[in-house]
Amino acid sequence: MADLLNYFEVAEVVVEELLAKHPEITKEVLEAVCLAWQWGKNKIKAKESNRKRFCADREKYYYEAAENKSSCSFAEIKGIILKELDEIVQSSSIVECINSIVRPYINNTKTQISQELLNLIMFYHNHRRYNAGKRKGKTPYEILTGQAQTKDWLDLLMETYEEKQALK
Repeated sequence: MADLLNYFEVAEVVVEELLAKHPEITKEVLEAVCLAWQWGKNKIKAKESNRKRFCADREKYYYEAAENKSSCSFAEIKGIILKELDEIVQSSSIVECINSIVRPYINNTKTQISQELLNLIMFYHNHRRYNAGKRKGKTPYEILTGQAQTKDWLDLLMETYEEKQALK
């Protein structure tokens, strides 16, 4: 469990490295951009329009505050910081993603789910294309390996099934 929930330790290291590698980034600017980034993530997750608007306002406020405190090219500094922050793996996001995929199947099977069904869900998740967001058009497999997936997940599943049948 400790390996899954190390987000804050990793984030702390990333912040320290940013400050060490980039002397043009002050601690105040870094804190403001980090807060704006977090409000931006909250904006994406918000379901209600009032909450979305509130998060967007907070995000804008912190970006403006960071820009006002910045002594050099803010767009460049912002890009550097956001690139590093986006590379931090948040275990809760992974858990929530897997839970959102598996939950409907668990509900339909009255909490009795087989290993075969879990394997099928895993295959689907790893080979389906994202429809929205910054990963749009890519599959988790492509993101992990860097190799393009040319076939649809269902075609890949059928090929895998046929290969297993041929081995029998």
